[in-house]
Amino acid sequence: MRWIDLNADLGEGTGNDPQMMNYVSSANIACGGHAGDDETIQRSISLALENDVAIGAHPGFEDKEHFGRRQLELSADELQDQIVRQLERFEHWAQKAGTSPSYVKLHGALANMTAADRDLAENAYRAVKSVRSDMPILTIANSKQVDAATNLGLPVIAEAFADRAYTDEGLLASRSIEGAVLTKDKDVVSHVEQLLTSGTVTTISGNQINLPAQSLCLHGDNEHAVQLAKRIRETIEQLGIIVKSFANE
Repeated sequence: MRWIDLNADLGEGTGNDPQMMNYVSSANIACGGHAGDDETIQRSISLALENDVAIGAHPGFEDKEHFGRRQLELSADELQDQIVRQLERFEHWAQKAGTSPSYVKLHGALANMTAADRDLAENAYRAVKSVRSDMPILTIANSKQVDAATNLGLPVIAEAFADRAYTDEGLLASRSIEGAVLTKDKDVVSHVEQLLTSGTVTTISGNQINLPAQSLCLHGDNEHAVQLAKRIRETIEQLGIIVKSFANE
């Protein structure tokens, strides 16, 4: 049967992780860069294991003040150092729990910048590869992230966002644009249904673009994240699609 992964950014201090674990199949866990610390990493890994949810490392710019959503211009070495530091921290606690991350997904501004800049994406993924040479990468579909990870020989999983609007170029619309973040249940459900039935999305300017994906992302810091997760999972299952992690393939 057809399946889709449902992932969410967790371990970010919102307090809703236990509820979110009931609905997602993969958890992107903050590694202490944009959010989180040793305690939250351990707790999130434990929750994921208890709920049979795949775990992924979710590194971003080391900028907690701005939740990793401010664009930073770092040197290649500085960026690689930040990513390696976060992944090694995450790997340490994962091994303590008797597991290991199933994938890596970049966070926030770093994700958006690497989606548009292949050289930057390759630099970031080289850091990932230095930690584990065969690490799967959860990438933004149709972005430069896909090209960069593929060129480095890393396994690629393409994701689309359940609660974000897209530009005509297939990238996420800036959060500064009205309507870029979908917050109403009906808008998110309609967006997800379109993605799953036609493989397309309607962009913020009203055009339709193709957006094939193996995973759907819901932001865990959304005010209505738990309710949206429940509605999204119900919508997926009503379409006769199984929710499971790509890590279990």
